[in-house]
Amino acid sequence: MLFGSKSIAEKVSLGVSILFIILLLVLAFINYSDSKDNSTKLLVSERQKVIQGSENLIDSRFGSDINTINNLNEYISKNDYNQKEIEDILKIIAKTSNFELIYIGYQKDGMMVRSNGDSGLPSNENGMYDPRNRPWYINAVKENKVVITEPFISKTTGQFTISISKPVYKNSELIGVLSGQVALNEMNKKFVELGNSEGAYVLLMDKGAKIIMHPTTDYIGKTLSATKEILKNYQNKNFDKYGRLSYTHEDGSVKIGQCVTTKFDGWIICSNVDAKYFQSKVDAILYKQLLVSLIFIIISGFAVWILAKKLLRPTQSIEN
Repeated sequence: MLFGSKSIAEKVSLGVSILFIILLLVLAFINYSDSKDNSTKLLVSERQKVIQGSENLIDSRFGSDINTINNLNEYISKNDYNQKEIEDILKIIAKTSNFELIYIGYQKDGMMVRSNGDSGLPSNENGMYDPRNRPWYINAVKENKVVITEPFISKTTGQFTISISKPVYKNSELIGVLSGQVALNEMNKKFVELGNSEGAYVLLMDKGAKIIMHPTTDYIGKTLSATKEILKNYQNKNFDKYGRLSYTHEDGSVKIGQCVTTKFDGWIICSNVDAKYFQSKVDAILYKQLLVSLIFIIISGFAVWILAKKLLRPTQSIEN
């Protein structure tokens, strides 16, 4: 007699358990891969919704502001008004729109007419600058359409602001440039709230990688190494199979982003997730599956051992 029945039962249960382990490990790996893929797709879908919501917010807000400039521009170009009348019109529009300040700079003499009443000709004595030398004026005339400036700090409010400008023509002759300033603070809060969640955030940058909106307000108006990397990867289409790009954040962490170009002067919205946060969620799925598999192996192994012991009782009797 080489083996007792107990030894045979143990070996049978051990062999079956090993087969179970191999099978369950294979199934666990397959399930993990599927779960990882499904989790990634779900996350991508969620961040796409964030991008869509952010894009709708920008479209609604700045689209409305652009319409205001277009309508006011047309109204001024079709009528003859003196300086006082123009100033009164600008005051009314400033009170009923999102603009904190609206002004028009004239081509003929550099006259500036503002909605706050601070109007006049260029002069070193009164501190009135010549609008014809300013980027918002020059770019609007050059592009001959609505243009949006880079973020800047408003001298009036001290807040980060952008200007929306458009040249004014009368009988095909350039009269000047109409412009309105939009404060970004409140808009930035709404924008950030849409994209903020655990391990994730959203940003808006211009086509030169300069930050327009960001959870860290100190970054607004700056070009970061992170946004340069985002822009480079975005332009070169360095995406994974889910359409995402990776980059290194200013704090050194690796982020995964999804980006889209808006219709506003090439602005880019990026919804970003911390790579470690995402991996932790995927790992949690793996650990759960491994735990379930381990419990199943223990229970199955014990059941096989009991069954083998029972079935091998006749062998024990014969051997005895």
